[in-house]
Parts: sequence; C-alpha cells; structure tokens
Amino acid sequence: MLRFAVVSFLEPVALDSEYAAGALPLHVTLLSSASTDADLGQVAEAVEQAVAAFPGFAARGGDDEEHDDGTEVTLLDEAGEIVDAHRALIGELRDLGVRVDDPGRVGRGFRPAVSITAEERIERGERVELRAVAILDCAPEGDGSRRRVIDQMPLL
Repeated sequence: MLRFAVVSFLEPVALDSEYAAGALPLHVTLLSSASTDADLGQVAEAVEQAVAAFPGFAARGGDDEEHDDGTEVTLLDEAGEIVDAHRALIGELRDLGVRVDDPGRVGRGFRPAVSITAEERIERGERVELRAVAILDCAPEGDGSRRRVIDQMPLL
C-alpha cells in the first residue's frame, strides 16, 4: 500500500530528499496524507493530469491559524487556483481508490496554507509562487515518522 501526500514546496528540493515528518521545508499541501493500493506510476500519472492545466500557482500570506493537530499555519489568500488544483487532484485520484487520512481536510474542508516552523514562515501579504508539485512517500520503508520526495513535476 502506498501512503503519500501531494505538496508544492516554496523552494526547490531534490528528488529522494528525506525529512522528519514535522520538519519539511516550507510547502503548500495540495492533498494531505492518503493511501492507495495503486502504484506510484498510477498516482504520478493522475497527479500530472490534475495539474496539467496550471502553469504555476501564486498566492499571498494571510491570517495564521492552528490546525486541530496543533500545527500552526499561515493561510493563503488569493489562492483560487490552488483550490482548483486540489479539486482536480481529488477527481483524478478517486478512480485509484485513494483514501485520505483526514477527510475534513479535503473538498470543502481544504484551506491552502503554509506550515509555520521554528525557523521559517511566510508573512502576511508575502507573495508565494509555486512552480512544481511533489509526491511524498509518507512512510518510506514503513517508517511513518519520515517523508521522502518520490516524484516531482514542474508546473508549465
């Protein structure tokens, strides 16, 4: 079973980069942790189809908020295309039997945001430009405490 998430990093990261689950570089989550019996190739194809219409995303930092799990984030304003891409991902991945861990964070519950870390954050009004989408393995070698970048695609 593949456990994955779809994100867009604010700065480029290398394929196969690995991070502790709570220490990812600044990013926007397009689809939170999910699982499927489909393989990576099928998931990557669905993600590519979903984001093919988007040449990139731009948004601005808005209000800060805390998720139910205690994660602090900066919500994104002017993020309509990010919401549209999220919906496209749901549509493309549905046929692969994808199950999201937290259904409250998809569809109407999706709110584009950038996590706040001890070292980094975006500020209110700061412009964010996203030029690529990455698929993360949410349990490389069965270890749910790590995340690995297993595929990336530019937004053209």
